[in-house]
Amino acid sequence: MNGATQVAAALVQAWRQRRNVPYDGLGLLTEADAYQVQELVAAELGWFGDSSETAWKLGGSPGRLVSTARVPSHSIHLSGWAVPEGYCSRFGIEGELIVRLGRDVDGDSDHAAAYEAIDAWHVGIELCDTRFQQGEQAHPLLRLADQQLNRALVLGEATQPPANWSQQAVEVWVDGRLQIVDVGSHPFTDPLASLPWLARHAASQNRPLRAGDLIATGSWTGLFWAPPVANVKIKFPELGEVLLSTGPA
Repeated sequence: MNGATQVAAALVQAWRQRRNVPYDGLGLLTEADAYQVQELVAAELGWFGDSSETAWKLGGSPGRLVSTARVPSHSIHLSGWAVPEGYCSRFGIEGELIVRLGRDVDGDSDHAAAYEAIDAWHVGIELCDTRFQQGEQAHPLLRLADQQLNRALVLGEATQPPANWSQQAVEVWVDGRLQIVDVGSHPFTDPLASLPWLARHAASQNRPLRAGDLIATGSWTGLFWAPPVANVKIKFPELGEVLLSTGPA
């Protein structure tokens, strides 16, 4: 087996057995290898079928790897969702804005065209997890292959984008206690800065962005590891909030 096939086999084992697997001895050489792993795992587990609509997570920061992973429909939930027992090994929380496309976006679309294609904005949570043992410490290409640590998206209130992204505040609350507060903290300031890149990437994978697609546009909070039993709230004071619980009430 080549590197991509070996990594995919390990990840499929982790998903099916609901346990983390070691990444010792596993390696990938290129981003293309990592995206090949994503596709191999998705095909083996039957995540996407023939659906023309999908969801995507975006990640990265200026001068570093910009990355994405497709998100299956069964991993998209509404605010107030309680994570089922055994669903995650860990509970990584990222506060995000999630957009829905109202029309197709082709690979030649620029920033203005991407904005015009959006017909809904939602405050959201990306729930992160890893299928590797201590996977947050794995090589970036292995993390990318592992769905860029994605486990689920949680959609909160519909909202409208503010006039000034650099002044947008965000808060992370856990069990009624404020854990993180920041302002203008998206890595690109504008959360849609990478959307033209995603359009090109999606087209290159023969999965162009379509009307109805959801896109999680990157973390405003960094990655916060929540306790195994907790009530989590992400709040954008000007925009709205979204809730998630990580254990039984």
